[in-house]
Amino acid sequence: MNSKKGETNIFNTRYEAFYLQYAGELIFFARKFVDHQTAEDIVQDLFLKIWDRKSTVIAESEIKNYLRSMVQNACIDYIKHQSVESSFLQEGIRQLQLDELKYYESSNDHFREAENIEALYASIEKMPPKRKEVFKKFFLEEQKHADIAIELNISVRTVETHIYQALKFLREKVIMLLTLILLCL
Repeated sequence: MNSKKGETNIFNTRYEAFYLQYAGELIFFARKFVDHQTAEDIVQDLFLKIWDRKSTVIAESEIKNYLRSMVQNACIDYIKHQSVESSFLQEGIRQLQLDELKYYESSNDHFREAENIEALYASIEKMPPKRKEVFKKFFLEEQKHADIAIELNISVRTVETHIYQALKFLREKVIMLLTLILLCL
């Protein structure tokens, strides 16, 4: 029992020294490809994987290359994911624009149009506060994701998630509005 506790203490001490030795350099490397917060997240995830696999042994002469390779692969995965997410977000924006154009095409009644636009704005107001704030900053104030993230002290990834969720929510509302309009015609 004491032997196992001693081994754990030795591992903890070595792990801490290992982290202090390599984390800064790995974050610096990752920042060449991703923003600072993401770089820190990637390196933190890497060290958590190492922590979880306490029994994994890597030759000390290869450790630097191994760690850098893992960070590099994580950056590649992140960038690929961002590309897919961005494409999905752009598709959501295009679909919302198409839905809006169809709405205007099918509606000649300005009064009903105003009511429906008010309903859309009311839908925006029903969003959770942070999502609504991010949505307004992006679409109404035309701020960039990074600027919103800095201003609200959240990650760019969180900003993108809020925008995606807001568009998804509004798309559902627009579809309901269009259905109501078509039923009234």
